[in-house]
Amino acid sequence: MHGYQRFSTVRQMAVSVAVFAALGLVLESGGLYDWAQRLDLGPERTVAVPVTSALHAGLRYLGLERVRHGALLELARTGWGDDAALVAESHVRDVELKPTMPKVVASVPNVPAKTIIAEVRVAPKTPMLPLRPMAGDPPVLSALPLLAAVPVGKVRTVALVGDSMMAVGLSSTILREAPQYQDLHFVRVFKSGTGLARPEVFDWQVEYPAMLKDNKPDVIVVAIGANDGQGFVEDGKVYAFGTPEWQALYERRVQAFLGLLEESGARVVWVGLPPMKSDSYAAKIALVNRIDYAVVSASPQAIWFSSAGVVGDGQGRFQDFGIVHGATARLRQADGIHMSDEGASLLTEKLLPWLGKQEVAVPPANLATPVTGVKDTASVGLGVESGKL
Repeated sequence: MHGYQRFSTVRQMAVSVAVFAALGLVLESGGLYDWAQRLDLGPERTVAVPVTSALHAGLRYLGLERVRHGALLELARTGWGDDAALVAESHVRDVELKPTMPKVVASVPNVPAKTIIAEVRVAPKTPMLPLRPMAGDPPVLSALPLLAAVPVGKVRTVALVGDSMMAVGLSSTILREAPQYQDLHFVRVFKSGTGLARPEVFDWQVEYPAMLKDNKPDVIVVAIGANDGQGFVEDGKVYAFGTPEWQALYERRVQAFLGLLEESGARVVWVGLPPMKSDSYAAKIALVNRIDYAVVSASPQAIWFSSAGVVGDGQGRFQDFGIVHGATARLRQADGIHMSDEGASLLTEKLLPWLGKQEVAVPPANLATPVTGVKDTASVGLGVESGKL
């Protein structure tokens, strides 16, 4: 009796693996292209960008990218996926969103696919806003200032904005507890793998209004910047991370983004990035936090909400575990970057009651009723006046 064999020959196995790999490249060419674009400046990016660009351009020419986008759109419609832009597009088909994929130079009919070249993404020009003086290190702990209570019978719209620092942990805990606050309406405006350092990859100045749609938030909670500890290029000039030129340009991008959030008059709560596990990465994020804090603290509409003293130790340093509701729990994801649901809940239990504070309904004053048989008009008058207080 011959035993069961999945592959009759090594050749068949090799062909099957090759077919599987080819299908993966076809389905994920866009993801590979974005991955290459997000790489920090260096040899890896120099090699990866042209290779993934050629692959992605060829597949777009064959029309396979439309098939992939349609599949992702269907997944977003059924709830499988946290891409806010796709979710918005799936619900509003009559409004066309700006594509997040790079455009391809128009081709002439009958031109071979190999001659098509993907258009190189160029970072948009950063507005030359006046620089803010550095405000020093952000506080380890920060108090949320008084916020106007939600008027009786009204709903407060809160937009959750940012990259994976919002998408992982923080948004999930907020949305899980949200049903307890009937007068709060949350709008998801976050996308993992983005940031402010590389607008040629994902430009928040353009994408934010499209993702927000017709919602007008009263308060915006933003957590962003985990991918911003890297160099970038603008107008053909390389800005190495941490240099004075990089700091000035990045600060202007933060200012422009905050200005965009504040355009509608909403209060902005900027959640500072938590301490990171890797020392080298923590140093980069500390600089990002200092720049963010300088911009946010200069705006009367914006509020800095520190996470360092909430999920970090007493000095705001990284810690994996902490006490949550009387029990030891893991506060951070295994990557040492994102917050766990338990860690994020420590922030959520401060944010939600603050956001959902209700205006106290004052019952109408009752006018004093004269007692039968009492003719003392002065007493009646006093009762009326007391009722007005």
